[in-house]
Amino acid sequence: MKSTSYIGVSFLKRKIQLAEIEHKRKKLTVTVLAERDSSIDFAQAGASLSATHPQLGLFISEMKSFIKQQKVTAENISFALPPDPMFINIIPVDPGLTGKDLSQYLQWEMNQYFPAASPKEFIIGSDGLPLENKTAQQTFMVAVRRGVAAFLQKAVAGLKLNLNIIDIDQFSTEKTLITNYPEILEHEIVLFGLRSNGLDASLIHNGAMTDYRAFHYNGNSNPEKPIMEYLKYLQQKDIETPAAILLHGTDITQDFVVSLRTTTGIKQTLAMNSFRKIRAGDKLSKVFMKESYRFAAAIGLALRAK
Repeated sequence: MKSTSYIGVSFLKRKIQLAEIEHKRKKLTVTVLAERDSSIDFAQAGASLSATHPQLGLFISEMKSFIKQQKVTAENISFALPPDPMFINIIPVDPGLTGKDLSQYLQWEMNQYFPAASPKEFIIGSDGLPLENKTAQQTFMVAVRRGVAAFLQKAVAGLKLNLNIIDIDQFSTEKTLITNYPEILEHEIVLFGLRSNGLDASLIHNGAMTDYRAFHYNGNSNPEKPIMEYLKYLQQKDIETPAAILLHGTDITQDFVVSLRTTTGIKQTLAMNSFRKIRAGDKLSKVFMKESYRFAAAIGLALRAK
């Protein structure tokens, strides 16, 4: 059976993380795992990106040399973006709304948050959470600025690749989690994504993300405070104590993991091992594999075939 490979790309601390995964029958192999500096900080510049952005050519050049240097052969590429320039919310939606009616309602919701913006400035998507009652379904609403999508579409065209998925960093990591930790999916799991200017927090219930909150740092970049705030928020929602905490992103030291384990009392507090159930190719960097939590979003995207 012919294999197909997929590229996943994420962005942390002005660096590009790249993972290539070969899909062959039921076997998944990470064939490339690499990182390089980026000229664009997507967290800061995301809201201003467009198909005519002055740094587009430089970004394409960086990606071309990166892909060539790493001998990437895949033709399908996906991007995990930081949440800063995106709009993410959980809203109640009438379960009967579909198609055009749902799109119009989502556009109305966006107008409440961005009254001066045209609905055409955003690509809006939604994903219903498990139905709680007959009158309202809690729903993830995600809006990506069209300029960001246009920037990436033009970059992919310049790379002569096929664009597969544009997603959010935290949401991309969900696939890495459920692939590598199948034995704990029947329990409540909390996923924390650490980044330079904030923290993403999610509840994974029955193997699916059912809650999301973003925390931004104001001076103090110690992630322990928002982590405890999120756990308290779950407690107030009468959600049972999570069986595990999994961490991904930047600057996850063993000392921090041990400290957090002690503070929360949750023994299964771990930096995510993105290779726990996935085969690693022979030529991968041992350093990157040891810090595979930094590549969790990129790997999650590369796991998602069309």
